[in-house]
Amino acid sequence: MLSQFSFDYFFWIVALGTMVLGFTSGLIGTSLVLEKQSQLGDAIGHAVYPGVIITFMLFQTRNTAILLVGAVVFGLIAFSIIQLIRRYTDFPYESILALVLSAFFSLGLLLYNVVQRNPQFQTVNFAGLNNYIMGQAAFLMWSDVRLIIIVSVVVVAVFMLLYPKIKLYLFDSIFAQTIGINNQWISHLLLLMCLLVIAVGLQAVGAKLISSMLVAPAIAAQQWTQSYGKMLGLAGVFGMVASFIGTLLSTTISNIATGPMIVVVLTAIALLSLVFGTKGILADKLYTSHKEVSR
Repeated sequence: MLSQFSFDYFFWIVALGTMVLGFTSGLIGTSLVLEKQSQLGDAIGHAVYPGVIITFMLFQTRNTAILLVGAVVFGLIAFSIIQLIRRYTDFPYESILALVLSAFFSLGLLLYNVVQRNPQFQTVNFAGLNNYIMGQAAFLMWSDVRLIIIVSVVVVAVFMLLYPKIKLYLFDSIFAQTIGINNQWISHLLLLMCLLVIAVGLQAVGAKLISSMLVAPAIAAQQWTQSYGKMLGLAGVFGMVASFIGTLLSTTISNIATGPMIVVVLTAIALLSLVFGTKGILADKLYTSHKEVSR
């Protein structure tokens, strides 16, 4: 059922936050897709949740900036554990990611139950902590949006500043190393930028869906161009447009959550691009048919 809609202050606050997050996620997510590390984004997205809860337990505050620090720290811990298991075992990479994802996320849920049942935390408002699981963009405050903007500006600025080195690392890491680029440093920096985007996006989209914000725009953009620069721009635009449409639809339609709606719109854009993009399935079929006819 449609509710009466007006472009009021609160709508634009939420729309601004999700659009900035969508643009930055799309931009940074291209590195995950090109490195074939999309599942890593999903694993770390789930792994940061216990960091939020533990930080709340230690400082007894729901200040987003403080909780962000805990999320980033636990994301780094999860990544380190993944790398250690890969180095010292022969387990398949997908199995390691699934193990770390489920273990960390389960720890987060367990700790949240501890907070709910412990009288020590009853004096502090912990009700919003479960929003970090599925997201609750509709309740974003200006302080939350401001943090998203600040982190996004820093991340995008660093990314653009190091764009030539990042491009070389992603497409020709051997040559990058021969001309003095520290590939490991670039890799860790990209991971840190992804972690920051994941952390600030938790409240809007949630731990379960944040990886889609990183991966879907990049997948969609990849179907339209072979140029990395154009791919970055398209991924950012797709993320931003989907975020606005998702926010608009969730506002106009009753009982629809903003985060999941944004992901649904992003998925639709990705699927349409996979079919109708200039590098998509349909274009490939037409090219193959034309080639056979030419023979």
